[in-house]
Amino acid sequence: MKKLYLAYGSNINLEQMAFRCPDSKVVTTGMISGYELQFKRVATIEPKEGSEVPVLIWELGGQDELSLDKYEGFPHLYRKEDVEVEINGETQKCMAYVMNRGEISPPSKRYFYCILQGYMENGLDTNYLVKALEQSLQIQQQNEQEEEIKELEEDFQMTME
Repeated sequence: MKKLYLAYGSNINLEQMAFRCPDSKVVTTGMISGYELQFKRVATIEPKEGSEVPVLIWELGGQDELSLDKYEGFPHLYRKEDVEVEINGETQKCMAYVMNRGEISPPSKRYFYCILQGYMENGLDTNYLVKALEQSLQIQQQNEQEEEIKELEEDFQMTME
């Protein structure tokens, strides 16, 4: 049996996957429970109780997994994990790439629109994608404000010396 791969980020984009993984085919869409979609400049999933993420299930063919390994920066940027998803009423394990580390931060516009196109092509609920983007933008804004306050405090300390 060929390997099942669970995509939640840019590999949901059909055009991109056709180029990168020509021997793979879409199996179905689905939802994974207990995870949240996040951006750490690129997409990842993180365990979070009560959350779910829409996914696209691929059946990998030929040398496509090796192609994905290179694209995903495996094993340095991403690691592989088995994630359970329901396919046709049956729970199955699918391989997913999950980031090893990184801070939440917004993606580039190009990367975001690549994923958005994939969501729309596959009839996935874009609210999950927008929520992840909003979370990354809020955290970025909060970090920038904290940095600005720190700089002002340092400037103030220097004027007091």
